[in-house]
Amino acid sequence: MHILRGLQVLLGWFVFASLNLHAAADSSYLSHGEGDGFKCAGIYGSPHESKGRRSTIAITIPPVPSSNITIAIFDYSDSKWIGVPVRDGKRVPDAEAAKLGSYIGSRAGASGHSANDGIQRFVLCNNETISMDLCSNSDFGRPLLNDRDDKDQPRAFKSVIYNDYLMLNRSGVGYTRLEDKEHSNDNDWHKQARTSIVDGAKLEWLADGTLKINYYVNTTGFYCVDAISLGDFIAHVEWINVDGLLPASDYPKLYVYLALMIAYIAIAIAWAFMSWRVWSEILPVQNQLLGLVCLLAVDMGMNFGFWKYFNSKGAPSTVYSVFTLVIDAGRNSLSFFMLLVVSLGWGVVRPSLGKTMIRCILLAVVHFTAGCLYGAGLLFRDPHESGPLGLLYVIPLSMSLAMFYLWILSAIIATINLLADRQQTFKLAMYTRLWRLLLVCLVMLFAFFVLNIIYTISYTRIEVAAWSWRWLWFWTDGWLNFEYFVALCVILYWWRPTLQNYRYSLEELASNEDEAAEREQAFAHDSFDNPQMGEDLELDVLDATTKKTTSISGDDVQFVISNEDDEEDDTVATATASKPISSPHSH
Repeated sequence: MHILRGLQVLLGWFVFASLNLHAAADSSYLSHGEGDGFKCAGIYGSPHESKGRRSTIAITIPPVPSSNITIAIFDYSDSKWIGVPVRDGKRVPDAEAAKLGSYIGSRAGASGHSANDGIQRFVLCNNETISMDLCSNSDFGRPLLNDRDDKDQPRAFKSVIYNDYLMLNRSGVGYTRLEDKEHSNDNDWHKQARTSIVDGAKLEWLADGTLKINYYVNTTGFYCVDAISLGDFIAHVEWINVDGLLPASDYPKLYVYLALMIAYIAIAIAWAFMSWRVWSEILPVQNQLLGLVCLLAVDMGMNFGFWKYFNSKGAPSTVYSVFTLVIDAGRNSLSFFMLLVVSLGWGVVRPSLGKTMIRCILLAVVHFTAGCLYGAGLLFRDPHESGPLGLLYVIPLSMSLAMFYLWILSAIIATINLLADRQQTFKLAMYTRLWRLLLVCLVMLFAFFVLNIIYTISYTRIEVAAWSWRWLWFWTDGWLNFEYFVALCVILYWWRPTLQNYRYSLEELASNEDEAAEREQAFAHDSFDNPQMGEDLELDVLDATTKKTTSISGDDVQFVISNEDDEEDDTVATATASKPISSPHSH
């Protein structure tokens, strides 16, 4: 289960670097050049104001240099209606126009048209289209819309399409073609700073000639801004959601981390209550599991606070980022450490790991340090920056992960073999389930890796981004967190505090199948309330052959059971073998 946390860290660099461009696409620049004037992003609609705010696409265009710009703002699903399809000088029916597909696929740019199968799509109102009666002189420069259906009825768009021709003036206030149509009888209206409402957009002209366009988004969708010009220009565009300043694709993360924080807090409270009821039976590993769940609740809370701050301020908090990466590194290290010591049989097969416990702690500390270094690289280094410096953040973490993986896998296999040799059916079943759960998690993680690569590559295609932008959070923060949560809940269920905790401890160590059967029968018939339950269980002395040959992970990824060079362990084993072990109920 905890193995997937490590692979999540390694995948994090790839996911962050590959998807960072799209996460930041909700604030972008438009400029003159092929493809530079076309940007799209998802946004949640708000037909009415909420707390004085509305979902808005805000565009700021400075007047320098002076330029005339053709601009369109629309929902991607309406892109097929931009441009008028014509054959032999006449409009073609919608069924035939569908052969051209969306104009975005073959964006015509300043040339004004594209063609396919004898059908031409004209997207700009210019002298040619005016002569074809596709538009009038008052619309010169505006994008053309196929706004009437085959029955010559007005077409219903998903959202209002703002299509205009902007004329910026270096020496003063400019105007747009839509404004000009509304003020045709006034010659001086465009010389002053003003605010106008046209086609679902608010235009605000400042005294220095800067134009601010606020396009109000009423319906949720994937909205595009397309601006073309024969001259140079630059514009800044933002997709601002009604609920805050987070990109729309990141907004679900608030609910994800809030839900996970509440879930972990509830689990911690339930676990603490169950532990209190059977406090005398609690195993050390169960206390550590409680500590891990509490740390997870804090981690989810820090992530929720990070995105909440981002949503309110429009930029991430460095303080939140640092605390989050430290807690996340601690969570990962503790997860691996716990899985390692359990795989080694601590508290289940042997009471102490001796010097091996020190090695486990050292490896966890190294992994924590490497995790903090890696997190600092993500936080303070540009993911698109090339060079070998990035390897300094990845290599230490990769090495500590590899050491954890090898040690955990070899240890759990050795423990399973040991329990099978000693005929410990209950504990063998428990470790076998744990092994199978790890395999399922690895398979799911491999599936995530493959699907994530496919999705990341496909997301560069606008038609894929148009329908999948709402699920971007699932690939960056959803899948692995949910998989970890489910796997942890399964393990917590298996290791939950009960009056039968002694079945996990060193007291149930039958040396043959007959004794194991007797104890299984005793467990089935004895009441949990019987204070003498388990009083007659004894720790059998391992024969000399078992002492010499059975081993689990240690120095060189293995150590010998009951042959530890630590004198304290030998003393404990000898004393335990010489007399019966009392049940915890007998105290």
